[in-house]
Amino acid sequence: MKRRLLLLSCCFAFSCAQAASECPGFPVLATSGEALLAQVRALPPIGVDRERQACAPATIIDFAYSGGTLCSFGGDKESVEAATAAVTRLADGGELVEYLYLFAYAPASHARLLALLAARFTPVDKAAYPAFLRAARPGKETTALFTHGGFYISLGKPTEGDSAEWYSNVIFEKMDKPALGVRKVCREERDG
Repeated sequence: MKRRLLLLSCCFAFSCAQAASECPGFPVLATSGEALLAQVRALPPIGVDRERQACAPATIIDFAYSGGTLCSFGGDKESVEAATAAVTRLADGGELVEYLYLFAYAPASHARLLALLAARFTPVDKAAYPAFLRAARPGKETTALFTHGGFYISLGKPTEGDSAEWYSNVIFEKMDKPALGVRKVCREERDG
C-alpha cells in the first residue's frame, strides 16, 4: 500500500512539474468554436461557466477558470501563463466569433505578450482602430491591436492606477462580427 501511495505521489509531483499546455488558438488562430471549446475544456480547468446573451445576435460564452495556470502563450521558457479563457459562439449554429485569455497583470509579462503578438500578427495604427475599441472603458485600455486571418487581436491591460483590475487580456474577435463576446453590452443569464 505504501509503495502505491509513493508511486501515485511521484506521478502527481511529476505531472505538476511539467510545463503548462499551450493555449489553444495561439499562435495558429482557431476556426471552429466546437473544436476550440473542446480543447479549452481538456486543459483541464477547475471550473467552467456558461453565459447566454439573448440580445441579437444571441451568443453563448463558455468561461474556463484555473486555480493558477490554465495554459501558456509562447511555448518557451519566456511564455506567459493564462489563468482564464473564454470562447464565444453564436447561439444559432455555433459559429466562433471570439475567444480570449486573461493573464495576471505585471508590466514585464504584458511586454512579453506584446512582443509575442507583434512577432506573429500585423499591427494596426491607433488612428485606424475600429469604433468599438476607440470608446473609453473604465479601468481598461487597449495597448495594441493586430489583424490576421479575419480576426482582430487586441491586447489590453488595466488603466494605470486602477487597483481593481488585475489582468492583461488577449482577445481574438472575428472582424466581420466584432464585440459579440465580453464586449457585448447586454448580459442575460448564467448557468454552469
